[in-house]
Amino acid sequence: MPDRLVCNSSMISAHLGRRRPDAVEPMLPALLRGAIFISTLAVPFVAALLAG
Repeated sequence: MPDRLVCNSSMISAHLGRRRPDAVEPMLPALLRGAIFISTLAVPFVAALLAG
């Protein structure tokens, strides 16, 4: 049982240590999708403003 706890705690710390630098990367595609979505919503309004 103590061996299992040591193994689990080392796996958790290794997982957390590995995850910190990569935490920003999954957010970038989501931000890009959000920007594309908002720009597609804004296209008709911008076209109407330009048309006068």
